Amino acid sequence: MARILVVDDEAAIRELVQGALKSFGYQCETAPNAAAARALLKAQDFDLVISDVIMPGENGLDLIAHVVETYPDTGTLILSALDDPALTQKALDLGIYGYVVKPFDMTSLRIHVACALKQREVQMANRRYREDLERLAEQRTRELHRQQQDYAALVTNLPCVVYTGFTDWSVAFVSEKVRDVTGYEPEVFLSGQKRWSECIVPEDLPTLSEPLKKAMARDGTFIREYRIVDAHGQIRWIQDRGRVILSPESNLDHVSGVFFDITEQKKVREALEQAKEEWERTFDAVPALIQVSDKNRRILKVNAALANRVGIPREDIIGRSCYDIIYGRLEKCPQCPWDNAESLNFPLEREVYNEHLGGYFHITSAPLYNSDGSLAGCISVSHDITALKEAEQEVRRAHWELEQLVSAISSILIGLDPQGRITRWNTMAESVFGLLSTEVLGKKLEDLPLEWQWERVQLAVESCRRKKRIHRVEDVRFTRPDGQPGFLGFTINPMRLDHDTELGLLIMGAEITQRKLLEAQLAQAQKLESIGQLAAGIAHEINTPVQFIGDNTRFLEDAFRDLSRLLEKYQELVQRARQAEDLANLVREVEEAAETIDLDYLLTEIPRAIEQTLEGVQRVAKIVLAMKEFSHPDREEKVPTDINRALENTLTVARNEWKYVADLVAELDPNLPLVPCIPGEMNQVFLNIVVNAAHAVKDAVKDQPDTKGTITVATRVVDDWCEIRVADTGTGIPEKIRHRIFDPFFTTKEVGRGTGQGLAISHHVVVEKHKGQLLFETEEGRGTTFIIRLPMESS
Repeated sequence: MARILVVDDEAAIRELVQGALKSFGYQCETAPNAAAARALLKAQDFDLVISDVIMPGENGLDLIAHVVETYPDTGTLILSALDDPALTQKALDLGIYGYVVKPFDMTSLRIHVACALKQREVQMANRRYREDLERLAEQRTRELHRQQQDYAALVTNLPCVVYTGFTDWSVAFVSEKVRDVTGYEPEVFLSGQKRWSECIVPEDLPTLSEPLKKAMARDGTFIREYRIVDAHGQIRWIQDRGRVILSPESNLDHVSGVFFDITEQKKVREALEQAKEEWERTFDAVPALIQVSDKNRRILKVNAALANRVGIPREDIIGRSCYDIIYGRLEKCPQCPWDNAESLNFPLEREVYNEHLGGYFHITSAPLYNSDGSLAGCISVSHDITALKEAEQEVRRAHWELEQLVSAISSILIGLDPQGRITRWNTMAESVFGLLSTEVLGKKLEDLPLEWQWERVQLAVESCRRKKRIHRVEDVRFTRPDGQPGFLGFTINPMRLDHDTELGLLIMGAEITQRKLLEAQLAQAQKLESIGQLAAGIAHEINTPVQFIGDNTRFLEDAFRDLSRLLEKYQELVQRARQAEDLANLVREVEEAAETIDLDYLLTEIPRAIEQTLEGVQRVAKIVLAMKEFSHPDREEKVPTDINRALENTLTVARNEWKYVADLVAELDPNLPLVPCIPGEMNQVFLNIVVNAAHAVKDAVKDQPDTKGTITVATRVVDDWCEIRVADTGTGIPEKIRHRIFDPFFTTKEVGRGTGQGLAISHHVVVEKHKGQLLFETEEGRGTTFIIRLPMESS
């Protein structure tokens, strides 16, 4: 049964809600204020807290924030008479499960409470799932690290060279022992400075493809022997044992295997060519071999498996030495254990590689005694463990494939040991940072030659170690290998290895530069869209009063023209009235009145005032029209566009940016044809460049308040291009930053004046979307000309 705490300063509300909740089947406690609620929360566990917002003392939102932070398993619900969107948003930001507005009905309350409790259960389940997933990831990471160590130790201790190579003789992996065999460092082959075929004696090279063909037709394994020339010019014999790996199309993809330096063995085998032929005939024999020998190493008895393995009739084996039959030697084996049989501990077990039999063997030997207790001989059982060795090679191959899988992960993956040294650096990390894993393994992050915000990463690393929990770092600035700026996002995970008491770290990340650029472009587009909507609204609002002002002014103009004709008649009447004696006084009064109001001045100035008013109305109408056209809803496809008209609208809208600092010169080609483009996006480009020009001129004349610069906008047709030039007499672009002006987020302007997106977005629109060109010519102290070229034909 869920336990619910109701917090409200009104007793009637508390009782009403408590009664309703109990009728719904819940346990319910109440508190008149936040202080009482805190006390109950400290003493009891609650599944849900329902709180009013406005209460004496601490308000409900602060209480909810306390519950969310202190009791994460407790759900929260707001019950308030305030239906304020801002308050609602603030409550939602705190993480509440619901918002019930007073007055409410019981059905609504029941639904909100049930939904809040259900949401609490889901969130608790999600949190448990995330915790289980993090534990599993940590466990898998420890296992991966342990397997990596085992793999490295195995490769290091093998008495042979482990390799992976391709059909063009390039090498993807080769163990350190290649140095002992060839005299070359592994990096010489791994970096491609030297291909393995360059070491092989030329006359042996043509014979090496046939074993691979046979392996592809059989079980995939091969053995081949050939000569190489080492770094000192010496000839060495190599025995190459491996397996071919096929592509999904059943073509040879690569080869994995081991090779041994058999130079000394080869010298012996050349002297014993007949014995070598016998070894080759018995190479695929059954692996269980049993022999009985006397103390002089003469074979007394063998089983069928050994006879089949050596390829000699059993009767021909009897009486011959074990080293002759088993090891193909003319004399006893060096360091033969039976030289000191009396001092050995039996049974004697050892693991050897038998070149004659072509495999690894685990040999168990036990003595045979005479009746008097003296040593008569021995019995030996040899188990072929070649398959086990091949399985070990398969394990190594699996480890290699695992390494390839880790390298193929599309996220940056960096492992750090407890001392902060790099233990893992995958392919994506190599690509993003431009540093190979061989260059960074064993080093510390802070010692790498990287241009990035290391302080932020370092703080996150220290916080992760200290708090032993995952830490996220966003928007880390860095310089990419191509010199361009970029952004990274990291998740830092604590990782404890079985043999370490201190924490290691697993850093996973991704380059988010493109995402940041898209976000900035979206913000810029939304900003321009808002400005366009505002401009359209203002234009609409201005248009109505301008309309009736213009109409009224034209009415006054027509009316004054009629009045002027009437006044002319009045003047004529006054002239004639002067001759009438009885009207002389009245004429004088009229003349005095005309003199008092300065009728001549009014007749001159009123038409001029009306003319200026009409001119002002026309200018306002022109601005309104430009704003409406500039803010017209954008199109997604190219349409034939009047570039001159678009520039005029842009210059009109941006007039406030340039009119105080520069004189504008427009040299627009009147015969310029329509150009296919996306009008709204090109308006944005024109606006960005004109505003940049105005800022450059302002910087140039800031110390000369009475001086203005010049901005010249020109259009013309050049070959198959429409060329738009925007020239300013500003400060010019310094040579050291010219290569970066189209980079995203790069700006030389002070904070609040530029985002570094204007020219980047303009370059994207002109070059990427319109397949045009965006160039510039500049001279420090003289000014800059930006050149936009748009193709006349739509592509």
